[in-house]
Amino acid sequence: MDLAVVKELIADLNPQDWQEAQELILAALQRVNERFGYVSVEAAQVVADHLGTTVPRVYGLLTFYADFRTEPRGKKFMLLCHGMSCYVMGSQKLVQTLQDNYGIGDGGTTAGGELTVQVVNGCLGVCDRAPIVEMDHEYYGKLTPETFNDLVQRVIAQVNAGAAS
Repeated sequence: MDLAVVKELIADLNPQDWQEAQELILAALQRVNERFGYVSVEAAQVVADHLGTTVPRVYGLLTFYADFRTEPRGKKFMLLCHGMSCYVMGSQKLVQTLQDNYGIGDGGTTAGGELTVQVVNGCLGVCDRAPIVEMDHEYYGKLTPETFNDLVQRVIAQVNAGAAS
């Protein structure tokens, strides 16, 4: 992550006092997260220094909100529904498949950086196809651990094929 770019992104955030600095932390983190897809520990330090606050305060907010990431996302991003219908229909087995086959959990990224999977504890609204995942605005439903693993393998292969071109 280019810290000079981080400094540029937040340069116009100039708090007049401590309270305003606290209020601007989220705005600064959002800018960095939108630009890079995550906020590194080093970028959190830049935000803290610029706003005259502490790294623990910045990092506390960074890790509290689910929209922020502290590591880069994979080239592809998948949401795995873990709402009531999906859970009843076996989404916990899909989560276990991620752990068993790829060593990742919620928010984890495959070893080669191809895919990040985020478990959504709410509902993605396609309950008739439970359990489902969403990726690139497409839904893949009625998944079993086997069909889910096949999907993950296809995504990894596609990303790697695209990288080789």
